[in-house]
Amino acid sequence: MKKFLKNTGITLAIFLVAGLIWWFVSDYQVYENRPQKPLDEYVDLEADFQKLFQLAQDGETIELPAGHFKFSKALILDGKNNITIKGAGMDKTVLSFRGQTEGAEGIRVANGHNITLEDFTVQDAIGDNIKAIYIDTIIFRNLKTEWTDVPNTTLGAYGLYPVICKNVLIENCEALRGSDSGLYVGQSQDVVIRNNITTENVCGINVENSGNVDIYNNKCFNNTSGITALDIPGLTRYMDDIRIHDNQIYENTLYNFAPAGNVAASTVAGTGITLWAAKNVSVYDNEIVDNPFPIVMFSFVGTNYMAKDKEYAPVAASERARNEVSAEEEASLREDVINAKWSADENYNPYNVDISFRNNKWSFGSFRKKLQTTGGALFTLATWGKNAHLWYDGVDNPDGSTVCIDGNNDFIVVNLDIMNDSKNIEFKELMTKCSAD
Repeated sequence: MKKFLKNTGITLAIFLVAGLIWWFVSDYQVYENRPQKPLDEYVDLEADFQKLFQLAQDGETIELPAGHFKFSKALILDGKNNITIKGAGMDKTVLSFRGQTEGAEGIRVANGHNITLEDFTVQDAIGDNIKAIYIDTIIFRNLKTEWTDVPNTTLGAYGLYPVICKNVLIENCEALRGSDSGLYVGQSQDVVIRNNITTENVCGINVENSGNVDIYNNKCFNNTSGITALDIPGLTRYMDDIRIHDNQIYENTLYNFAPAGNVAASTVAGTGITLWAAKNVSVYDNEIVDNPFPIVMFSFVGTNYMAKDKEYAPVAASERARNEVSAEEEASLREDVINAKWSADENYNPYNVDISFRNNKWSFGSFRKKLQTTGGALFTLATWGKNAHLWYDGVDNPDGSTVCIDGNNDFIVVNLDIMNDSKNIEFKELMTKCSAD
């Protein structure tokens, strides 16, 4: 009998351990395995490509041939107008910067007007795969940007990165494995982001301090957060008028692999849409499904309070030199740099203002996925596993007009009471109805 009981106990222990492993692992959505093509199978025509970019005249089309090509330094187009950079097709013309030793970007476009990039793939730049700065009218079309290694902190920050631009169109692109964002637009005006696919990034689509932005008909899945909209202090402009609509935002439960100290490292895995001190954002007609935390909304007041006891490791000089981090990029990436700018920016509004949700389709996904990251587990344990549509820090706009809802009468909000160290977490049904446009 004793032997029987002993064997039974061992069996039960095995089943218990197996059950725990199944609970935490079986339903965990992981990245897709993407074998890397050996770099020695890429063709070295770097000198020819560099000449194409350096010698391009206004009004020309730079034709990139089909094939897989490798580069040791960035391709730069500076001070040119009315230029098209055109490949043979996504995955047909592939530019690899896996062996990059000079520069931070794969392609950098600066100080120009009317630039189009289309029909090619960029891989594995040290910093950002394609960066555009100070461009009036730029089109990114039928591009793929990706890092081919597994998602980890050493990967580059941004796939497509237009910053301080006007009249930006990003369409029919694919973005994979940015350690900050797949598609990012910062400090820009008049932007359309449509018909794109983002997956396996920390943030699928990220819009920061930009105005008159339409984000629609995109598929954002298996990122840490599907779509992010934020407004931070100390930059060249503030956010205004963002429309997020008709997107498929689903199963964004990938682990957060942003480098420690970066803003994106605070993104909660399982989030459909992240709003941070956002202004005039309309979220409507989206499918926000199978995300444990459909909407996470924080003010700058709340996040600054949470960061009060954090210690930030300085960026090592060698790392800074290797990545050639620009001032505008560091101001967007580093949480400590952003926090330091708040006191000096007298015109910055740290609250969420005029956020509306209309006619979205919602679901919460697997309970297990809530528990698979530190942030998600803390949210879940603090709320006894309850579901909610909107998770927010409890810091309202003192002038009113924080959030309204239409088309969903059981929209549940959880106030995380961040400023009181989450002592009085509260669930409530949001009854503030949006006025007609």
